[in-house]
Amino acid sequence: MSPSDEEGDGSRERPFHSLEAARDAVRELKTTEGLPDGGVQIRLLAGNYTREKTFVLEEQDSGTDLAPIVYRGQSTDTVILSSGQPLPARELEVVEDGDVLTWLHPSARGRVMSMKVSDEVAASLPGEGNYGMLSMDGHLLPLAQWPNRGYNHIDQVIEEGPKTRHLGPGEAPAAYSKENPTGGIFNTREPLSPMVAKEFERTGDMQVQGYLHNDWYFQAEPIGGVKEGEIQLLRYTRYGIAQKINSIPRRVRLVNVLAELDEPGEWYFDRNEKRLFVWPIPGFHPERSSMVVLGSAAAKSNRSGDGKSAGELMIDLRGTSYVTLLNLTLENSGRLGVRISGGEYNLIGGCRVRNGYSKGVSIEGGSHNGITGCEFHDLESAFSISGGNVRQLERCYNFATNNDIHSCRRRGYGMIGLSGVGIYFAHNVLHDMNGAVNYDTVDALLEYNEFFNIGYEMGDFNVAYCGAKWHMMNNVVRYNFVHHLLEPGGHPVFPFRNDDGGMGLQIYGNVFYRSGRGGGQFAGPLNSFQNNITLKGSVMWWTNKRAITPQEIADEWKSLEKFGRDLPHGDKGDNIYLLNRLLGEKGWEKSPWIDEFPRLAETIETNPFSQTFCQVNLNYIHEVREPFHIHGGDGTVEGMESNATGQFKDLPKNGSFLLPEEIDLRAFASVPKLDFTMKKGFRPMPGFKPIPFEDIGFKRDEFRPNPPDKDAYRSKVFRKFFKDAGGRYHPERVNARYPQPPYLP
Repeated sequence: MSPSDEEGDGSRERPFHSLEAARDAVRELKTTEGLPDGGVQIRLLAGNYTREKTFVLEEQDSGTDLAPIVYRGQSTDTVILSSGQPLPARELEVVEDGDVLTWLHPSARGRVMSMKVSDEVAASLPGEGNYGMLSMDGHLLPLAQWPNRGYNHIDQVIEEGPKTRHLGPGEAPAAYSKENPTGGIFNTREPLSPMVAKEFERTGDMQVQGYLHNDWYFQAEPIGGVKEGEIQLLRYTRYGIAQKINSIPRRVRLVNVLAELDEPGEWYFDRNEKRLFVWPIPGFHPERSSMVVLGSAAAKSNRSGDGKSAGELMIDLRGTSYVTLLNLTLENSGRLGVRISGGEYNLIGGCRVRNGYSKGVSIEGGSHNGITGCEFHDLESAFSISGGNVRQLERCYNFATNNDIHSCRRRGYGMIGLSGVGIYFAHNVLHDMNGAVNYDTVDALLEYNEFFNIGYEMGDFNVAYCGAKWHMMNNVVRYNFVHHLLEPGGHPVFPFRNDDGGMGLQIYGNVFYRSGRGGGQFAGPLNSFQNNITLKGSVMWWTNKRAITPQEIADEWKSLEKFGRDLPHGDKGDNIYLLNRLLGEKGWEKSPWIDEFPRLAETIETNPFSQTFCQVNLNYIHEVREPFHIHGGDGTVEGMESNATGQFKDLPKNGSFLLPEEIDLRAFASVPKLDFTMKKGFRPMPGFKPIPFEDIGFKRDEFRPNPPDKDAYRSKVFRKFFKDAGGRYHPERVNARYPQPPYLP
């Protein structure tokens, strides 16, 4: 098929012009002749296919094991499926109006172009924090902001402003209006251009983004006023504005500021004038370049995903089986690029998913459905995978393998979400962003993945996070390589954590090199940290002092009585209630749970509040200041900054906690190439199993025939971050972690 207006018969000479026509031809083939041996391939010829409606495949469009259905692009570089609202780039004109030129940054004058847009396009760029998005020639463009990358810093907090964190029952937040803003007030270390105050007086629509209080809480807040270098928020915030963590300043940036449109790629929409401003990227040509609005209106409408608008959902596989999407670029999606719901053996392979308003792919249930050999970037979140039945321990075997995931926007957890039973996540490489993997799973296997330059703008961060759940048994995180995490200060940054007393995580056979604070973090039962190598960090394993005496355990059980009395049932920490709701009344003592995970019942009976039955042993370290850190403070911000520490005697006797052995860097093949394969002559300690380091990261297969050279890109990363150090905040080093847009020299 090809993106022409003239319908054909499906031959190469007269191809179909739409996916629907090709799909319907396959349906007819199935009802007449039946699927041939080897199945059917629908080949997409080079071109840009603009999608206005969701492409829907249903159960009747399924293939079989011996006769799959494949929608195959000629190549990801030449076959592009795009939704969103195309704009006529030829209508852009260089801004020459004298009054308008005064609105622009001096460096932008003579370079910024503008155009009037239709009411329909304007509806997708409504403002007031809902600014929409713009892409040009395959690149998602940043909204005009200050600074362009990273953050500036709060100097003085003049007023914290009203807060909502501890409102009493029935108590309403503080009132506010555009005419009477009541939010907190601050100024910045970096000088604020007086043009910003003039612009706010004209437009009244800007936003503060950043970390106004806690180092782990990113927020976006509307501005109520800008005057004499001071910025006032429009309204209340959750925590107020406060220098809560002494070791790291509060960081902010201003967004949707025309006066700060000062480099190629930045853009701004003036709602009053219905005029789009953009500094075109290098290579732009008004007759050949593409420009697309990813509308927030489209992304927020049609939440049911009923298949009406490609701006909402581009491709929807509903109950299909043995269907493959291969070698396609999917871009400019709204709420979701591709959804696979139910069915089995559906695959997204060798595709590029980019420039989305929200999520790239969602796999929802079914079995053996997966994503492999793909690239995800410039999305709010990359993908989510769910499936299986927790109560019955039915595994889904859904998977994500060999994917390149970078430059996505979500901060913290959920940039990739895994939930359910029996999910496989392997050979993926995640880099250059502040989002991470969140998994709420049983029997998940995360192996052979590589993580680097992630989470550099926030504290209390982990590249793969689970926590606060007692049922998450047998999640295995093994044979992964985590390197060059920068801890900006404040809360710890660790590769892997089972948070808030969570159970059942096995951290095995991983290599951690300059990975933030250290290697792993957990304080709940049935976790392990074994056979790992931690190099150049502060701490190998971080835990908390927990209840181990009979009285302490009894007090913890007593504290659960607050749920349903002082706090609602179901809040984090209401573990027995949550277990009963998930597994059935004492389901952990019944089949299938008691058969597969008998130690869960034993742990709940013994002590579910500490490191019961944990294993920390057979590990190596090099230049690690503190192999074990047993933290004595609580989980509050003040507690995390506490110097109180525990001792070995504070760990339960029914676990195994052995200090690691030192290892010399000469044991490894090449540190400058980040090749931590152990040399053949090295003899490890008894019981230590060799880590298959050469298999970590991308692998060559039919969906990724030309993977990046590991020695080349790892050597480059080693050189780039050679002088970086974590633990103390350095604004220049943090801001340098943000990747330059690829269109800039």
